[in-house]
Amino acid sequence: MNWLEDIGKVVPIAEVYRDVAQPAAREVGEALGNAAKVARFALAPVDYLAAQHQRWKRYLERVAEKVPEERRVEAHPQLAGPVFAGLQYVEETSINAELFLNLLARAIDRERVSEAHPAFAQLITQLSPDEALILFHLKRRSFSFRQHAVYRQESSTFGPRTTTHNEFPLSELVFPGNFGLYMDHLHSLNLAGIWQDGNQEPIMNGATSRQTGVNIKSVIALESFGKMFAQSCVPDDLNPHWVQGA
Repeated sequence: MNWLEDIGKVVPIAEVYRDVAQPAAREVGEALGNAAKVARFALAPVDYLAAQHQRWKRYLERVAEKVPEERRVEAHPQLAGPVFAGLQYVEETSINAELFLNLLARAIDRERVSEAHPAFAQLITQLSPDEALILFHLKRRSFSFRQHAVYRQESSTFGPRTTTHNEFPLSELVFPGNFGLYMDHLHSLNLAGIWQDGNQEPIMNGATSRQTGVNIKSVIALESFGKMFAQSCVPDDLNPHWVQGA
């Protein structure tokens, strides 16, 4: 009996081969795993481009629905370029995407191309979804806004102001507490603002006949440039996806 037969009596030959093969099998498995990882990363751009292709196709189909074929003209690169760049960074179903698509539709519409101002694409990139939703509502109507300010005798000034009434539907916003910030931003973009409506109403102390504060009636509305922006970019109909909690 040779030495191989002696070993076979103690350890079955099949187990020897299995144990010897384990490191090699492990290396092959690791190599295959690494190759799969490399393939996944290498093919990720291809998958991304394929997904993007479908996304752009859906975008263009939505634009085509907005403009009859007989009215379509070539879009100016000054408008089309920023629109396509901006669409890369917004959610497909967001109101901001709809703003971009409406602007692109104006840019290729022979009858409405005059509404497509070159600055509009850059303005859309600066808007949050909440601010875009505010513009949607302001396109339809203005809203009343009232504040109260107490007279500060030590400085002979009125303030700070406290909001006592806001007709705007704040519950539709993702961050309703930022409404004041949103309006300041929209005002800085010359799109919308809050303006005093009429004179301030003095509040008098009947016992002393002294003024203790003022009531301030205002209106939330679009500016003239904002009206042009809304006509060109802001949709007429509300998509439930754009409303918080819908």
